[in-house]
Amino acid sequence: MDADRIRVCIIGGGPSGLMAIRGLQKSVDEGLVEVVCYEKNDDIGGQWFFTGQEEPDESGLEPSSSMYYNLRVNTPKEGSNELPEFLFPENDPSYPERPYMLDYLTKFAAHFNLKSCIKFKSWVDSVKNSEDERKFLVTVRSLDDKPTETVSEVFDYVIVATGHYSYPNIVAYPGQETFPGIILHSKYFIDAKRYTGKRVLLVGSRLSAEDISLQLIRVGATHVTISYRTKPTGLKFPQGIDEKPILERIENDTIRFSDGTSDRYDVIIYCTGYLYLFPFLEEKDRLVTVNGFCPPLYKLIVYPRNPRLFYMGMLVALYNFPLFWLQGKFCARVIRGNFMRFIMVQDNYPADYYHKDKHPVVYLAWENYPADKPIATTTPH
Repeated sequence: MDADRIRVCIIGGGPSGLMAIRGLQKSVDEGLVEVVCYEKNDDIGGQWFFTGQEEPDESGLEPSSSMYYNLRVNTPKEGSNELPEFLFPENDPSYPERPYMLDYLTKFAAHFNLKSCIKFKSWVDSVKNSEDERKFLVTVRSLDDKPTETVSEVFDYVIVATGHYSYPNIVAYPGQETFPGIILHSKYFIDAKRYTGKRVLLVGSRLSAEDISLQLIRVGATHVTISYRTKPTGLKFPQGIDEKPILERIENDTIRFSDGTSDRYDVIIYCTGYLYLFPFLEEKDRLVTVNGFCPPLYKLIVYPRNPRLFYMGMLVALYNFPLFWLQGKFCARVIRGNFMRFIMVQDNYPADYYHKDKHPVVYLAWENYPADKPIATTTPH
């Protein structure tokens, strides 16, 4: 290990992690930066690395992917996932199935030799600040040989690229314990064929509910209801799918809705989204956001309380892969020091600071910025 090189830890080998590696690759080749990416699976892909796993594995870890069989991308790949330096083959379908996207990421990683920076089957237990908060101590557990043994390494920067579709937002309604059928979160929805001949209630009306409802009807579910919290989707669904306002109570197999109607169901699937959780970080470094549309991060990347900590891919966005690609380049420029430096000017925050749509101030300065000119300030939103 060269003491003069900047050491960067990337947590996660999915699309965000790959783009972070790619952004730093020139610096790695020049010998200025050392990158170590920790990935808990035995291959790249993140959410796209779908194996059909439903239960915790031999290491006790939950399934990493929240996808399911027969899933297709719901936006044209040319606009939402095509990388400027690695184009899709011409004339391929614009809405490909899930394996196509994993194959694309695999070829991208191979083309640029990104796997050379990745340590697979590695679970990050903790990331702690040094006393002067200029370094990170990252403790990692190998999932291959002896999962109880850990190794710790010191890094100058940490890039969190774990995504935000791993921890399901679990909800419950009065009387749920009386329901005799199947209850699950959409994270654990694997195969629509299991629900052939069933009456299914989907709680939630966003993208997961829309797609799962179509999957279910296509394979022969008897009936599907989408229960919305605020308003109907406004979509014209095929016969067999209807929409109802939010449920109020569960009485055995009867579901009572807020409009006074009721119906009977065999299955309840909660399409209630996911939580932003980062249990490996110290509490003061954990990103807290009410929604992913505007995380409290400068440029949606830099954590204001600790400018050596970056979060990639944390917003809800349409242009996923190209956005991650640009974020990776931004991280690289900041780490190289030829873009800007960050100086914290506010250190005491109320406990509910981020819940009031307020953000701490971050000072920015271009490198070699004239000393006699005022430094611009901005808020990270």
